[in-house]
Amino acid sequence: MSSAFKISQNNANDKSFANMLNIWILQHNCARSTQIMHACMKFAKNKTDIVILQESWMKDENITISHSSFICIKSNVQNTCVRILIFVAKNAKKFTCTSRSNIVNNEDMQAISIANNKIQRKILLFNIYNEKSQNADDEQLYMIERELAKVMLNSEQKVIIIKDFNAHYSWWNAKISNFIRTKVLIKWINLHKCNLINTSDIDTYHSYSSQLSSILDLAFASKNMCNYIKN
Repeated sequence: MSSAFKISQNNANDKSFANMLNIWILQHNCARSTQIMHACMKFAKNKTDIVILQESWMKDENITISHSSFICIKSNVQNTCVRILIFVAKNAKKFTCTSRSNIVNNEDMQAISIANNKIQRKILLFNIYNEKSQNADDEQLYMIERELAKVMLNSEQKVIIIKDFNAHYSWWNAKISNFIRTKVLIKWINLHKCNLINTSDIDTYHSYSSQLSSILDLAFASKNMCNYIKN
């Protein structure tokens, strides 16, 4: 399950993005496989600025793979396994990425800010794996219900949300009539006036066991970002 897009300077009249270089972003669900993670990083080297991973492989104390060309950003949580990671290219000199644990700090959801000295308002990027909590004592809600629903942003905030949604809805899949895990998501998306970045009705996941395909990996962006994103 994967998707790729870039943030591009394609509107020279917007001074908030003047002189901003293209930023390439790759997203993939790694199914807890180190082999898949290494393959993603090998592919991304010299091609991608930010790599967004869900279902990452982790060992004790949330130790994961490393790569000489990337810096790993992960949530700082204790006594639970982090399932999402962000890797930022070390040679990405024209922008900076900063963890925003003050907004969210969870094993299945993280936020970073993307900035350079030409952006008037930093871009806030969310990495989300929409799955139930690993803690049996927690209420077994999916991540969107547990954490995203609590996040309220300023209307002027530039936002990108990249997720393995595990959600089914006719907006991105016209074949769907039975909506699954979308009520809270659609409410949040509409409240923050975000648009779908994916091209609708293009599969992002294929099950080799069932030979069925679906659309699970999605990206949304606030309206003030949409003109700068190419899928």
